[in-house]
Order: sequence, then C-alpha cells, then structure tokens
Amino acid sequence: MNTPSPWYTEAGAVRAPWRALGFAGLVVLASGAVGAILVPLVQLTSLVDLAREERLGIAGWWDLVAVVIATALAMRIFDGNRISGWGSVGLDRAALRWRCIGPGLAVGSVAILLPTALLLQAGRFSIEPAAVTESWQSALLVACAQLIPSAFSEELLVRGYLFTAILEGAGEQWAVAGTAIIFGMMHVGNPDPSAWSIACVTLAGIFLAVVRLQLGSLYAATAAHLAWNLSQVSVLHAPVSGLALPTPWYQLADHGPAWLTGGSWGPEGGGGAAVGMLVAIFLLLRRPRVSADAS
Repeated sequence: MNTPSPWYTEAGAVRAPWRALGFAGLVVLASGAVGAILVPLVQLTSLVDLAREERLGIAGWWDLVAVVIATALAMRIFDGNRISGWGSVGLDRAALRWRCIGPGLAVGSVAILLPTALLLQAGRFSIEPAAVTESWQSALLVACAQLIPSAFSEELLVRGYLFTAILEGAGEQWAVAGTAIIFGMMHVGNPDPSAWSIACVTLAGIFLAVVRLQLGSLYAATAAHLAWNLSQVSVLHAPVSGLALPTPWYQLADHGPAWLTGGSWGPEGGGGAAVGMLVAIFLLLRRPRVSADAS
C-alpha cells in the first residue's frame, strides 16, 4: 500500500495548505521586491510629486503590483500547466463581461445604500452640512485613487489564488469561511475597531466570496467591493472601515446606537449593513451561477 504524500495529492498537485503558505510567502517576497526596486525607480520620476500635489495616495498601487506578481508566481510554481492561467482565479477575459461586472456593481452599492436610506428615514442617520474645502470631483478623484487599488489588491490577495487553493483542497464552505475570517482580521488595525465591526467585515468577506462564486469572476467581487466603499465615501460621505476621506458639502451624521449604525467605523460596521448583506447573499444564491464558459 502506498502511503499518501503530505505534499502532493494523488493527482500530483501540491496540497492546498502548502499552496496557501507558499502564496503568503510569495506575497511577502514580492512586497519587499516592489519596495526595494519599483518604488525607488518611480520616485526618480515626477509621478510621486504629482500624486503628492494632488493628494492622491499611491501606496495602494504598490500593494496591488506585489499581489499580482505573487499570484502569477504562485500559479507558475505550484500549479504549472495544471490550471488554465488567470481563469483559475476569476481574472480571465470571460470574467470581465458586463453580465458579471454589472451585477457586482449593483449588489455592492444597493446592499449598503438601501439599509442606510431606511435608517435615515428612521432618524438613526441624518445629513448635515460640511465645510466645503474642495470640489466633489476632486474628492471623488482622491477616493478613487485610494479605493480602487485597495479593493483590487484585497480581493486578489484573499479571494484570488488563496481562495482557489482552499476551494480545490477543501471545498466551497471552507474557502468562503476561511477567507472571510482572514478578511475580517485584516481590518483589525483600522481606527476604532470593535468585535462587532470586525464581525460585520467578516460577513462582508462571506458576501464578496458569494459574489465571486455566483458570478464566476474576481472582477465582479472587486466591482462589488469598490461600489460598496465608494457608496459610503462618495455618496453617503461617511467613513469606511473607520477611515475618513474628504466630504465636501455634506456628511452623514450618526445618531446611534453604534451596533445598528456602525458608529465611528461607518455604516458598514452596523447591523443595518449586515442585514443588507444577508439579503444580498440570499438573492445571489437564488440566481443561476454564471458559468465560466458561458458566452
């Protein structure tokens, strides 16, 4: 009788735990390489000064580049020719179709805007004037410069190769639960976290994983993630995960209780947003799953 290998499956593939650990190590190495090589090269150009002048944060783009490099290396080193390239992490051309991206944008925005609107009607939130220090367009540009790379890098880091490795090794439930917990723990360092706000972000991890699975696209999960964040920052003018961005003309005032409205964490840390995500998850699971090879 052949003893099962602790490193490889019977089909000859690297087992999921080692793929996940290897990917984590590659992320660390790629981040170091980007910081040591790419960042100094970019600093020789006028790009950094331009970004600083326009108050456009660019640090998130370094994280995105590092995760893209780590993902490409992980697929090459641990999977070789066993997988079909970027399609294995939901980033092929088929995953970029509007039938994937459109529902992602819609569900990401409605899941936060609708419960917040209901809480506005109930007096738990109100809209109050804010000092106008810049134009709405400028504030939107600042928000996009920070939120676009953040959403994409977080999705690729958690629900890209790592999600695929756990999915293939242990199944959907473990992939969804495991990556959701990691996603929640990634936000512990944000301003003023609480057990409840981290629980809500963990639920957001489940929500985004369901988007990834049901729409067959990491682009769709990124679109939902970005729409969720931009809806809070640029429509509601509220903090997102405890981080405050420019709020010209008006801002969302929170009248509590914090467990319902999110408090200083922003609407996504409250029970209203949690209910919105649960409804969105229910509706997503009821719709037919988008096939990877559907035209």
